[in-house]
Order: sequence, then structure tokens, then C-alpha cells
Amino acid sequence: MGSNVKIICAAAGLFFSSAVFAGDVVDRKYRERYLMPQVKKVYYKTQVIVTNFFDRQTSAINGLIESFRGTSIYSYDIFTRAFIYGRGGALDAQSFTYDSAVAALAYIAADQPKKAANILNVYRQEFYCIKSDRYGLFNSYKSDKPMTKWGLSIGIDGDRMHVGPSLWIAIAAVQYTALTGNVEFLPFAIDISKWTDSLPHYTLAGGQRGAVSMGYGWGPDWSKVYSTENIVDDYALLKMLKELYESKNEIVKKIFDERKYSLTDINKELFAIERWMMEVAYDKNKKTFNMGANENGVDTTDALDAVSWTIAALTPERLIEIGADPFHLMAFADKNYLVDEIMEGVKVEGYDFTNLKGRRKDYRLLWFEGTGFHIVTMQLMSKFSKSQGFEKRSEYFRQKAAYFLNEMTKASQLLKSINYALPYTAKKPKEKEIYTTFRWEWEIPRGKGGNWVSSASSTAWYFMAISAFNPLGFDKENINYKIFKK
Repeated sequence: MGSNVKIICAAAGLFFSSAVFAGDVVDRKYRERYLMPQVKKVYYKTQVIVTNFFDRQTSAINGLIESFRGTSIYSYDIFTRAFIYGRGGALDAQSFTYDSAVAALAYIAADQPKKAANILNVYRQEFYCIKSDRYGLFNSYKSDKPMTKWGLSIGIDGDRMHVGPSLWIAIAAVQYTALTGNVEFLPFAIDISKWTDSLPHYTLAGGQRGAVSMGYGWGPDWSKVYSTENIVDDYALLKMLKELYESKNEIVKKIFDERKYSLTDINKELFAIERWMMEVAYDKNKKTFNMGANENGVDTTDALDAVSWTIAALTPERLIEIGADPFHLMAFADKNYLVDEIMEGVKVEGYDFTNLKGRRKDYRLLWFEGTGFHIVTMQLMSKFSKSQGFEKRSEYFRQKAAYFLNEMTKASQLLKSINYALPYTAKKPKEKEIYTTFRWEWEIPRGKGGNWVSSASSTAWYFMAISAFNPLGFDKENINYKIFKK
């Protein structure tokens, strides 16, 4: 890590004025362990700024969260291999389901659950709208078209229905349920879990059921593609549903019974995922988890979320029990994904999607969304280390979390975007310049006139990190969840 740890605060008195303080969702003393003094000082003002950004990104037409702000009017056509000139930002009126989910989680972490409920209401209605012969959620929607009785208007990702985005909506729903004690979205979350269970699953050696496939829609045969990222999302939802079931809340138990979803169903899926993770995704030589598998076998691409989300979802304790070392996983992430970038003349450090081998191109990308969720994992590792009596390790992860939160704060102030929102990455491509997340994956958003593009997912994860809020599990020790009160 570099020595430049001071936040640029020249404009702090301006953009943090007129703040209305909200409550603490995460225990304040615990949260502040992971903040440098200068970041700690502006936490509540940051809370206001971030929620104002999501208020601004909320479509007045259908209530969806717009994923980006200020995107280029040019889009690249993969068939003609040429840029197409359009009207308005090509991505400005697009809402990716995952981005709306993490925005809802940011509202929850900011003690504004009613705004999270507004988002969940839109997706609950959409989930039950029949699409051809299916129901479910598409990966993306248009935010400039009103909802009809047939549902929301399909977005740039076409008719893809992948499990990951849907599971994140369900994860937001169960966090809302636990925090507020309001069970209105619990049946919806259970139905998403049952929908996921109904999809084709990997067949393990011996013919046993493994983890779920990615879903369906345009592109390859997604029923034969298995994503570690999506599968740990499934694990997180199942684990939290299990904890709700076991809470001995009579209303919760009644809902599970009405949906015909039992502990046996949940445990079966959890067991199948753990077997798939260790028998298919886990690389015994690298001692980390690969990106997934497909018809050609295991996809050995390295990906940050295969480390961060796996630890956050399965927990360090459970990983050790099933034979994976979370400390080695964190060291692997530093070795493979840690990068720096010059932004507006200042060096900023963070984490990439993958390594050079995974991208197979000669550039690296500092990914703010990924840096945010990896900070959450650092916080979890600090807490775990302390529980195991590893005081030095606990302090090491605590300091790293504080350092990288400082780096994200520094970047947001450097760019001075609207509401000081963060971009998707630290690259600022020209309007006809392409950078891709992996070697084959989608392009990072290009800004209008080559300017910075504000990203909902990066900004949401920044706030969850600054709040020490892990959405992939219930932290009953540091969050006062109403549903678990006796």
C-alpha cells in the first residue's frame, strides 16, 4: 500500500453541508473500528449524500434505480463491430436488477428501509408477471418506460434471467425482513429461492445434485454454465432463510409452511452447494476458488468475487470446516487483484476484477464496486481473527479495511461527480474506447464527452463498506435485527 493516505478535504465544508443525520443500523462502535478519523468524522454526512444520489437515480416513471449517470451517446455493435450514434446516454435509462438490489441494501444500511421497500415492491410485482411460459426477473429493464399489466420493459440485456440478480433482490428482501421485523417481502424471497431450486443443477460425481446453473435467456446455454459468484449468492440467501426459519417466530414459520418450503429443502441445497464448491470450483493447487464451470469443464479464470463473496457468504468458520483457508484466499486476492491507478493526477489503490491472465489484455482496472465488497470481507476477516484469538491478524485486516475505505473516499472527492458518486472503475475511457471487465465480458461504461460516469453499484458498495454492513449474512452481534428479538 502506498503512503498517500490523506483524504482531499478542500471541498468538504461545501458538499457536506445541510446534512440530516439518520440512525445507526450497524453498532457505531463496531463500525468506527474500520474508519480513519477523517472518514469517521463525515460518516453521517456521507450517508445523506449517498441516499440523495439514489433518490436522484430513482426513476419517476417506474421506480427502478438507474444504474449509471452521464453515459456516452455511442454504443458498440458487436455484430457490425462499429460504434452507433444514438440519442441520450446509451446506459442512462437502463436499470440492472443487481444494481437496484444493492441500492436497496444501501438504503437499508442507511436506516431508510421504506425506500428499500419501494424498490422491492417494483420487483415483487414484476417477478410474478408471466413472461412467455415463465415467471421471474430479467437482468435489466428500461427505466423510462412505465410498468403495464404485462410487466416492466425489457432492458439492454435482453431476455436473460440469471440467478445472481434475482438472488440479490431476495437478499435485500431478507435483510429488510430481519432489520424491520416486517415480513411482507418474505414470501417473495422464498419464492425466488424456490425458483432457483427449480432450475437445472450440476451433476456431481456419483450422480448427486450439485449447485444451480445460471438460468436462461439469449447467449450460450446457461443451463450448462455454473458461476461461483451466482452460487455463493444462492448460499447466502439459503443460509439467511434458514436462520429466519430457526428464529422461532411463529409468523415467519407460518409463511414458510404456506410456501411449502422446509428446512429439509434448504439444507439439501446448502449441502449441494458446499460439495460443488469443494469438488468442482476449488483449486487445490492455487488453494482458491475458480470462476465456475461450463460444458468444457472448470473455468480456471481468477475473479475477485470468487474470493470476497465466498468468504462473506459461507463465512470464514465454515470455509475452514470444509477445507478452504480464508487467510490464504485473502492473500491470493492481494497477490492477484491489487492495483493502483492515477486519477486526476493522484494515485488511488484498489482491486481489479481479475488478473492479467484472466483479462488477457495489457491493462488493469481498479474496480470500485469490487474494492467496496472486498473491504466488507476484510472487516469480516478482522472480526473472525479476533474471535479466534489472532489479535495481530485482526489488526492487520482492520487497518487494511480503513486504508482502502480512505482510498475510495479520496477517489469520490477527487472526481466531484454528482453527489460525489463513484464511477464503476478508475479508468475514464473516451467515447469510442473499449475496456472490458474480463477478456470476453461487457465493456465498462463510457462517459459523455469522455467524462466520468457515476455508478450505482460502486456507490452502494462504498456505503455498505463505510457502514461495515455485510449483506451476505446476518451480523446479530452488531446489528439490532428486530426479527430475532424474543
